[in-house]
Amino acid sequence: MKTRLINAAIFLVLYLAFLAWYDGWGMDPFTAEEVDTLVGNDKNLRRFLEDDDGEEFFMLNLNRYEYVENEDQQGQPVVYQNYGQAVIQMILKNAGHPIYSGDIPDYLLDGDAKDGNWHEIILMRYRSRRDFVSMVTSDEYLKIAQHRSGGIEYAEVTPTRADFNLTTPRFVILALLVLIALATDRLIRRAR
Repeated sequence: MKTRLINAAIFLVLYLAFLAWYDGWGMDPFTAEEVDTLVGNDKNLRRFLEDDDGEEFFMLNLNRYEYVENEDQQGQPVVYQNYGQAVIQMILKNAGHPIYSGDIPDYLLDGDAKDGNWHEIILMRYRSRRDFVSMVTSDEYLKIAQHRSGGIEYAEVTPTRADFNLTTPRFVILALLVLIALATDRLIRRAR
């Protein structure tokens, strides 16, 4: 019985460690002093940082791509793919990840949305605004940033929060750990 309790405790600790990393336990939102230090006269950036609650957020990207001569005019341009492959590593190591990426056919759009002639929509999850700002101001990111602007003709980005989110890996990781814990528990019982 003691071994089985230890087994359960180990998997509980593993899940709590995952949640601490994924949700950024202990990460504080930007303070007013930090916002003043980071932001000059950019009103939008100031609002983005002042709205920080230290929680996860999602960045909606609407992209219209710029293709080089003789490049296939579908999907992401090669230069933007190079940016994406480099930046995804930075995002993943800070518990961020893509939620959705897809093309935007315009046959049901009207008004300003149709006039955008968007090629792709990308929705990314970030653990916090602090992580996002740390990433985009890092030397590593600044080295690859020209690839993003080189492949984008025009982009709109806006942060958003989820009121309801079924795409979170919290449930998948929990289910996986429960299954492994149950299998381990069964092995412990059989060994007796």
